[in-house]
Amino acid sequence: MNLFSSITEESFDYLIRDYGFSEPVDTDGRWKTTFLYANEQLEIEIELNYQDMDTFIYLRSLDYESEEQSTRMQLEEVLNIEPVKSNGDQTTIEQFEKGIVNKAALLKKNLNQIINKKEKIFS
Repeated sequence: MNLFSSITEESFDYLIRDYGFSEPVDTDGRWKTTFLYANEQLEIEIELNYQDMDTFIYLRSLDYESEEQSTRMQLEEVLNIEPVKSNGDQTTIEQFEKGIVNKAALLKKNLNQIINKKEKIFS
């Protein structure tokens, strides 16, 4: 496990501890690593994009009663805020690490509201 993966799992540990999400399923790609967390209501995918040196969070509502999957939405789109962009290849390792921690804090701050309004958000 690389340093960024360790920081990600540590920063998003509250999903498992406080919200009952599964242990993350991590997938390494050529330019990214993704972590997929799921509970009975939501899937949350954290993408560490090494080409952009940025972290992206995607959410999808789960409805097991219907076979339909909702649209996957980026966290900032759900919150209706402008995404903070990295400096691409000018991003330092410290800035990338801080970005992971900041995205985890942004999700944590808004997760209860997202869960409570998920039907409205993902319809």
